[in-house]
Amino acid sequence: MNLHIMQWFDPFILIFMGMSLALNGLIAYLWHKKFYRKLGLKTYQAIQRIHLNETPRLGGFIFILSLASFVIFSNTNESIQLLKTILICLIPIIFMGIKEDLFHNVEPAIRLLALLFVGWLFRAQFTGPLPVLTDIPFIGKLLLLQGGISIFYILSMLAVANGMNLIDGVNGLCGAVVLSILSALLFLSYKASDIAMLSLIFSVILLIIPFMLMNYPYGRIFLGDLGAYSLGLIVSMLTIILFGRHPEISPWGAVLILIYPVTEVVFSLLRRMVKGVSIYHADTAHLHLKLFHFFRPQPHYKKIANALVTPSLSGLWLFPLLTITWVYQKPLFVWIAIILFITLYGLLYAVVPNIQKKKKNS
Repeated sequence: MNLHIMQWFDPFILIFMGMSLALNGLIAYLWHKKFYRKLGLKTYQAIQRIHLNETPRLGGFIFILSLASFVIFSNTNESIQLLKTILICLIPIIFMGIKEDLFHNVEPAIRLLALLFVGWLFRAQFTGPLPVLTDIPFIGKLLLLQGGISIFYILSMLAVANGMNLIDGVNGLCGAVVLSILSALLFLSYKASDIAMLSLIFSVILLIIPFMLMNYPYGRIFLGDLGAYSLGLIVSMLTIILFGRHPEISPWGAVLILIYPVTEVVFSLLRRMVKGVSIYHADTAHLHLKLFHFFRPQPHYKKIANALVTPSLSGLWLFPLLTITWVYQKPLFVWIAIILFITLYGLLYAVVPNIQKKKKNS
């Protein structure tokens, strides 16, 4: 296998990278000059907010705008056609996300319905092969039931999208997780000699980089709900598409690649169930927020506490990328890697003290 980069790299994407960087910089500058007040926009208020200055949550909108512009002005090929399908499926979350990121008034139930609608649209629009899951123990037979496979994929996309939104609380973390997932998919596409997926995934990676340059380490702009949900849905769809196109790769590899956002969702749901609160209830007990509040009181780290969280969690967000390159052909080792990740996450969560909880009890 000897794939030359020009077989799957479209230089045309560089124009839209420049556009994205310029828009991110412009929006960050306008917000710094309090331009949002002239528009009558409310400041963002949430108990999990950890930044002091009002910061635009439009990084996701700029990313989607850049991606859509690239698709519109590119010559149609297989990768562009797949991107068109993905963007069409994202329409419900785009409208919901823009409203929430500007006005902060979308009810959690509406967000949930929008995510479910995106999942339904994907199952209705995507006509390519899907991963073979019927051999999976316990749930394989359930997936054979009427509508079982559709429900599974819709709920999986919902979990990943919500997981991305949960970890979008500190500078760089959500973007780093997405880049790690996309890099793992890029690796598998390369190994499978899938030029269309290589081109598609690499284009998405390049369009995320301008946002990351503005988001980390100083947090000039945030993804917002539109960005976090959309990126979660995009990586979910790309994972489903790639593993469907290549049944020779164990579907357990998809679980490993997406394990971080899924673990965050499952862990958060379990924590809420133990506390007896609503699943929509926001809290400050997420691992990344615990780390921030651990760093914040320390004099040496006070000013850089936010920026320290993402590198401190690199063992988690890099874990799937580093392991999939070794174990993707060996299902047993993929299972072991999944168990190791969950163990690592649990140990980190147990070790990091909950400073916020101690403050409330004191």
